[in-house]
Amino acid sequence: MGFFRKPILNKERRKALENFRNHASQTLDKLEKKAKVGVEKALYARMRKNVVNTPIYFYPRKTLKENIFFRHGRVFASVVKGEHVNAIKIFQKGSQRFIVKSDYINMPAEHVFDGSRLTVKGIFTLAHEYAHFPKQNLGKFASAKKISYEQAEELFADILSAKLAVEMGYPKENILKHFKGREIVYGKIPFKKLIWNAVNR
Repeated sequence: MGFFRKPILNKERRKALENFRNHASQTLDKLEKKAKVGVEKALYARMRKNVVNTPIYFYPRKTLKENIFFRHGRVFASVVKGEHVNAIKIFQKGSQRFIVKSDYINMPAEHVFDGSRLTVKGIFTLAHEYAHFPKQNLGKFASAKKISYEQAEELFADILSAKLAVEMGYPKENILKHFKGREIVYGKIPFKKLIWNAVNR
């Protein structure tokens, strides 16, 4: 029965995804050219490289992972809507050593697509995953702000994806609404202010 299941990406979905990627790539190219600081230029250039080259694997569900956990006597729930996998594996064969790099994005199809069209939430999640990549001096930034490396990586991905979304023409109020509640991830970092600045400057 599984052999006769409809494919996750039909022709219309592939076209919608390709249109989004082309628009995102062109927008990041413009952002790179407008950037006044070398570090900012490099961030947009790497994000554009991800849009062009990073494969996406879709799964027939609304989320990738769900987790319920307890902290300080309270119950919390976390939901993963996408993930950017960047892994290095080392294989030994006799006296030779082989290094294999993996770089791809996993996404839940029912979050990204409504029928054959991309959802706004799915687009924002895709933009966020495209913003995950190794960044220079991120460890120093994390130490200075007294946050973990993972928190710093998420923060930059949120800011870059917000910047991309507004430059692509999505309404500012929709973008700010999308990030509502994310401040819990960052502790004392003024997340709301940083996202507002990304969207309005």
